Amino acid sequence: MPDLKTRLREVAVPDPPLGFDTDEVADRAARHVRQRRVGIAGTFALAAAVAAVVVFAPGPAPVPAAGPPSPPSLAEQARIRQALAAAVTGLYPGVRNLTVGTSPADAIGPARMAVTATFADASGQPGSFQLTVYGRRSPGDHVPVARSCSELNPAGLRCDRIPQPAGAVLLVSEAAYVSEESFVKLRGLNGVLRRADGSAVTILDAADDAADSVQLTEEQLVKVITDPAFTLSG
Repeated sequence: MPDLKTRLREVAVPDPPLGFDTDEVADRAARHVRQRRVGIAGTFALAAAVAAVVVFAPGPAPVPAAGPPSPPSLAEQARIRQALAAAVTGLYPGVRNLTVGTSPADAIGPARMAVTATFADASGQPGSFQLTVYGRRSPGDHVPVARSCSELNPAGLRCDRIPQPAGAVLLVSEAAYVSEESFVKLRGLNGVLRRADGSAVTILDAADDAADSVQLTEEQLVKVITDPAFTLSG
C-alpha cells in the first residue's frame, strides 16, 4: 500500500478544496500597503483628538493581541485519536488490528492535527484513511468554498458542495492519478468539511490499492467527518 505522502503528491483533484489562494494573498498585500500609507498620513491629524479623548474620557483597558496559534495539547491529541478509534470501531463491527496516529504522515502543527487510522475489517480486508482537524485559527489562506468544485472539470471527476447544519459546507470529491501517458481514477472519496467559524476537517481515502482493500462509503465518510468530536480549541 503506497504511503500517504506519495498519494498526496500524485493525486489530482478537479479543484483543490483546501489550499492556498495566491490571488487573495496578493490582493491582501496590496490593500495592506495602501492602508499603511493612508494610516501614516492620518496619524498626525488624529493625534490631538486621540490625546484629548485619552485625557478627558479614558476608555476600557486595551485588549492584548492574540498570540500565534499553538499546536494541539497532548490532551487534545489523545482525545482526537480516541474519537477516531471509536468512529472506526462503530463503522466496522469486529474490526481487527486497529492502529491510530502511528503513520509518519501524521503531522502536528499550529491549530492542526493529522491522524491516520489503519485497520482490517471483520473479514480481514485492509483499510486506511487519514483525517486532519484544523482549528479556527489554523494559519494559511484556504480556497473559498464558493470557488471549490469548479464547473470546468474535463476529467469528469465528482466534486459536490453539500450544505450542512449551522452554516457548514461539505465538499465530497473523487480523485485520480494523472500523467502524460495515463489517467487512473482512484477508488473511494475525499472530503472537506468547512465550518462557519473557520475550522475544518478533511478525510483522504481515495486510493488505487488492491481491489480487496476497504474504502469508506459516502455515508460512512459523512458520518465521520461531521462528528463534533473532531474540533480543536485553537
